[in-house]
Amino acid sequence: MKKSNLFFYSFLTTLLGTAVIGWQNDLLAAFVLPQPTPEEAFQYLQSYHLPQHDSFVLETKLPWPDFSDKVNTYFSGKKVEFTEPVIIEQFPDYTRQILDITKNIPWGEVKTYQQVAQLSSRKRAYRAVGQALHRNPIPLIIPCHRVVAKSSLGGFGYGLDWKLRLLTLENIQL
Repeated sequence: MKKSNLFFYSFLTTLLGTAVIGWQNDLLAAFVLPQPTPEEAFQYLQSYHLPQHDSFVLETKLPWPDFSDKVNTYFSGKKVEFTEPVIIEQFPDYTRQILDITKNIPWGEVKTYQQVAQLSSRKRAYRAVGQALHRNPIPLIIPCHRVVAKSSLGGFGYGLDWKLRLLTLENIQL
């Protein structure tokens, strides 16, 4: 089967604003956390490190019919498991490894950057874990907000207010 170089995206109306989902060849490649307007959400999408593509194509039908419901269920504070297949081939090996480890952190739990590093091939590369997670184009699905520093929240591409909001939705107390 020939792979498409088109990058499809769709806007999702959520309880918190307008999100964007992006995919290629039926693999989830991007999720933009809710923004006040569709234009702002699309700007975030364009800033992500995405798989190679020729153009963006707006699509109204998602490859995963229940995805929008799952997102809204999550934002209402209920447990959701995102099982959609993802594409992260555009990243170096170590970044892919960290994203894979992070994808398996369960809802309602956190790990430290150190714990994630110790599960990787570079046991002491705590800072590299943070750098890899900063490149994550699929927050929620690859739940980088669940990785924290030993004594603080650590960082988050959308800012610490968003990170705290997501952790609070999952009833995580730090």
